[in-house]
Formats: sequence, C-alpha cells, structure tokens
Amino acid sequence: MLRANRKLTAIVALLTGVLAPATGLAHAFPVKSVPRVGATVSAAPNAVRIWFDGELNALFSKVTVRNAAGRVVSKGHGHVSEKDPRLLEVRLKRLAPGRYWVRWRVVARDGHHTEGRYPFTVT
Repeated sequence: MLRANRKLTAIVALLTGVLAPATGLAHAFPVKSVPRVGATVSAAPNAVRIWFDGELNALFSKVTVRNAAGRVVSKGHGHVSEKDPRLLEVRLKRLAPGRYWVRWRVVARDGHHTEGRYPFTVT
C-alpha cells in the first residue's frame, strides 16, 4: 500500500510539473476592436483601437493600417494606452472610401508574441 501511494505521489508530481507551466503561459488575443473586424462604416474613423484579453508590453506592440494599394494610412506604429494596458491604438490620416487592412503585432506582458490582421471598409 505504501509503495502504491509513493507511485501515485510521483505520478501526480510529474504531471503537475509538466502541466503547471502550460497553464501559466498566456498570449494576448484581441477581444474587441473599433472599427470591428470586417465592418463597413459610413464615417471614416480617425483611429483604430484594439482591446486584448491581457496586458501588453508597450515597447514591442504596434498596429498599422494600410489602404488597398498597400500604402500606410496610420500615423506612426500606434501605441499601448497609458490608461489601459490592454488597449492598442493608432491615429489615422484622413481616409477616403475604400478597403483598409489593420495589422497588429503584440507582445504580452509575459513575453508571448501574437499577431493578426483584419479588414474594414469605408463607404
């Protein structure tokens, strides 16, 4: 019986050591954006804002917006909000009607990198 308990304890310890680090690894993923992913808007926005489910590392997180021809229409590479470490935002130049692509790259506070892109359209 004592040997079975030791074996069970060893198995639990091993599994805890293997699985525990995986639960601590988190990436920052978008949960909301303005304009929304794939949205068609009648009024051109003056900024793009993306909220994430985790805090971002301001030094390594950026967002840019390009028009259909691939020209950058955002002002700079964006920044993490000082008031909300989960918000990545960038100001935009004056947008004409057309399709635009938002590309974001972030590093979460835990050091993990995620990136993505999505379109929106101005009519």
